[in-house]
Amino acid sequence: MTGQREWGENKSISQVIEELKTFEDQELIVMVSDDGGHTLKPVRLLGKEFDENNNPYCTLFV
Repeated sequence: MTGQREWGENKSISQVIEELKTFEDQELIVMVSDDGGHTLKPVRLLGKEFDENNNPYCTLFV
């Protein structure tokens, strides 16, 4: 990982899109990590799911 990131609030789809637009190379592969960047997995599919209260959310499948 190139630098330490600040952990913040959960992000909306529009917030993620705005951040992704700042990358000069728009052909980069999107990777996810749940251990601070030590292990990376590519995003393979996006999905719309619903929680137990039927509230929608976006899922990144790896």
